Amino acid sequence: MRRPGARRRRLFYAAGVTMVVAVAAVMVFMARNWTLTPEQRAAAQEAQLGLGTDVLALVELGLSAEGHYSGDADGVLEPEARQGLRGWQDDRGIEATGYLDRTTLTELLAVGREAEKQAEEARRRDELEAEAERLAEERRSAREAQLAEQARLAAARREEEQRLAEEARRAEEERLAEEARREMDRIAEEARLAEEARRAEEARLAEEARREMDRIAQEARQAEQARLAEEARQAEQERLVEEARRTAAERVAERDRRQTELLDAARRRAEERLTDAQLLLAARSDLAGTTGDLNWRLALNPRSWTGVRSRGDDVVGLDLNGRNLGGVIPTRLARLTELELLNLGGNRLSGAIPAELGSLRKLKALFLEDNQLSGRIPVELGAMSSLEDLHLYNNPLTGVIPPELGDLASLKRLRLSRTQIAGRIPPELGRLRHLELLALSGNQLSGQIPAELANLTNLKRLTLRDNRLSGCIPKPLMRFESGINPQLGGVRLPECGQP
Repeated sequence: MRRPGARRRRLFYAAGVTMVVAVAAVMVFMARNWTLTPEQRAAAQEAQLGLGTDVLALVELGLSAEGHYSGDADGVLEPEARQGLRGWQDDRGIEATGYLDRTTLTELLAVGREAEKQAEEARRRDELEAEAERLAEERRSAREAQLAEQARLAAARREEEQRLAEEARRAEEERLAEEARREMDRIAEEARLAEEARRAEEARLAEEARREMDRIAQEARQAEQARLAEEARQAEQERLVEEARRTAAERVAERDRRQTELLDAARRRAEERLTDAQLLLAARSDLAGTTGDLNWRLALNPRSWTGVRSRGDDVVGLDLNGRNLGGVIPTRLARLTELELLNLGGNRLSGAIPAELGSLRKLKALFLEDNQLSGRIPVELGAMSSLEDLHLYNNPLTGVIPPELGDLASLKRLRLSRTQIAGRIPPELGRLRHLELLALSGNQLSGQIPAELANLTNLKRLTLRDNRLSGCIPKPLMRFESGINPQLGGVRLPECGQP
């Protein structure tokens, strides 16, 4: 028989042994841990977590999202990732071991999953954007193909329109040429008839004069035969002969004048019926030295003529600058009623500036500089109400500046430098409210500078050098003093009001 309490003693013994073993194991574990570094203990803890590459890849994504890692999320914690983990731990006040524990792992996994989610959303957005771009490219290609087809059809339509227009233009040119030929034939016939009428009238008057002379001579012979030697009668006879001769001469002169007027009127009526292109062809003969410089021919479209700008059938611009033109300025140009630009500068034109140009009410720019024009500036130029530019410099002009130029309400630039104009500067120029440039240097102008020029509030440049001006410079014009002084002989004008 077993003793009572033996079982209890065995249990106590077993429990004591177990406790001793456990205490011994704890002591061994503690002793072992006391010999490890903190990083070794952290590495051991990380190893106990049994982390796979997919989890470590999420950890690397979390470190990248937190700005502590810039490498690839490959699921391998390389030294660069360990260094980033240490920085992350240091920012949070955790011991910077560079190894994971459960708390660190949980936080970084949450950040990594969020970063992975955002990356997936960004990938999806990129795919959607790429698909949208592909669709837009397809629509753009289809639109370009449609536009190309429309452009091809439009080009074909334009070519057909141009062909029809060219055929119509050629037919119109032939019709106009035929009309011009017929008109010239008619004018020549009228001139021939007028010349025949003039010669017949001259013959009739000459016959009358001869008969009158014969009659007077007969009377004189009869008086001689009657021995009427009175000096008074002879003087009367001589007076009658002289009066008859003078009367006959006056009749012939009057007839010539009427015939000339009729011819001029016929030419004017003919020119009034001419088109602008026909007027230019008629004016071409007045310009010497144009052979090879101008291609004005009926065989060409007037729109392609040298220097000619057209609007419909009307010539609105004539730019013949530097074309080596000679001769004189054709007065027929004044019949180009729609003309807005007339540029004949830089040529060898001579003679006077036609007063007829003043009838060009729509002309905005008149350039006649650098020629050999002489005579006075026509006062009729003051009637060109639309004129903005008037350039006559470098021409041997004479006379004075017409006060009528002050009526050019639209004028912006007036250049009369290096001519031979003299006299005073007209105060009427002060009415040119829009004037921006007034160039009068290198002339023979004298007298004082008109105070009215101070009214030119838009004036940007004023040149009066090399003249014979006297007096003083109005104070509002002192800003142009460098363009005014000195005058001929080195004379310098002071500011008005200065001692």
